[in-house]
Amino acid sequence: MTDRPDNALPVEAYERAKELARSGAPAQRAELALQPETPPELLYYLADDDDPLVRRAVAFRTETPVQAAPRLARDLDTEVRVLLSRKLARALPHLTGAEHAAIRDLAHHALTMLAADQVVRVRAALAGALRDVASAPPGLIAGLARDVAREVAEPILRGCVNLADEELVSIIAAQPVPWVLEAIARRDHVSAPVAEAVAATGDPVATASLLANPGAALSDRAMSRLVEKPLSAMDMTKSTAKPLLPPSLLGKLARIVEDSIKGELAGQGFDRQERQEVVEVTQRRLDWARDYVKREPPDAKAARLKAEGKLDEASIWDALSWGDKPFVREALALRADLPAELVQRIIDTQSARAITALAWRAGLSMRCARLLQLKSGLPPPKLLNARHGVDYPMNEAEMRWQLGLFGVE
Repeated sequence: MTDRPDNALPVEAYERAKELARSGAPAQRAELALQPETPPELLYYLADDDDPLVRRAVAFRTETPVQAAPRLARDLDTEVRVLLSRKLARALPHLTGAEHAAIRDLAHHALTMLAADQVVRVRAALAGALRDVASAPPGLIAGLARDVAREVAEPILRGCVNLADEELVSIIAAQPVPWVLEAIARRDHVSAPVAEAVAATGDPVATASLLANPGAALSDRAMSRLVEKPLSAMDMTKSTAKPLLPPSLLGKLARIVEDSIKGELAGQGFDRQERQEVVEVTQRRLDWARDYVKREPPDAKAARLKAEGKLDEASIWDALSWGDKPFVREALALRADLPAELVQRIIDTQSARAITALAWRAGLSMRCARLLQLKSGLPPPKLLNARHGVDYPMNEAEMRWQLGLFGVE
């Protein structure tokens, strides 16, 4: 073990910590690793501890020296490698500058080892942690995006800012499987070349997701070709259309609503009132889409609707139907009186119970809470369903507990 550095704990406290690291019980050594005042050199020493609980604590600590990362990346305990993945992702943005080149190389080496880990859960943890890290190595990100496991590749394909358009187009050509195409089509920003590559595959779900994505860029000519494909009127209502449609195409869809959908619904046994309700909702969604032409920032739009007394459940429902995730985030933040960043964190957990509690805090119905879960990316089998068809399945104490996990009082 190294000698005490000049800027460490007082001599007596340091010696006690050093002795505890050497001969304390496993629980004591794990507690020592978690203490904020524990010096980095002791954390480095504890990275070789025989007990996996101690090594987990070391892998969790941000202060653990990066020099220990390659050893922890080879740890036989899966949880150690999972925690290390998240720790290194948090540290990456701070490993810049020529003076940190050696440390940065060590971190990248450990990350490369974790990206090749045989355990899917380790690679998935790494992908989820690196999704929002702009300084992540491009080669590492590209490898994770091409991973055969959906839980690894999907977070990168859907949200990583460090994935180049050329790489996305290449992935579409090499892996035109439905979940890959849909993940790319639902990115916050989809460039014209990537959007064209997705549309060219002809996948119906990916195309519908692309059309419903306000951040996807498609030329008017390309949009016209997609809208004029031989879809039934009911298909049109299910997939909707891209929020940035030019007014002429919105007018065309409005005529479809008035002329085609009524007849289609009549043939399906809907009565007059039910047909009119479907038409009104569809027309309202088209009106909502027209607002995108103004390109109003989502936070400004949410604030305006709140000031006008129109930030109601219907507005959130319409935005969810269009796939307008930025507006939904801002609207939920205002209605729940929470920071937008915290709302996004809750949604990113992909926890049905946490997202449901968020909807409850925002004053939404359980029907809307279920749609929010679905549009947040949860597969149908994992959705939290209503009790008795309309009621929240958790009581108030349970939902407050869920929100309390994120520091919400």
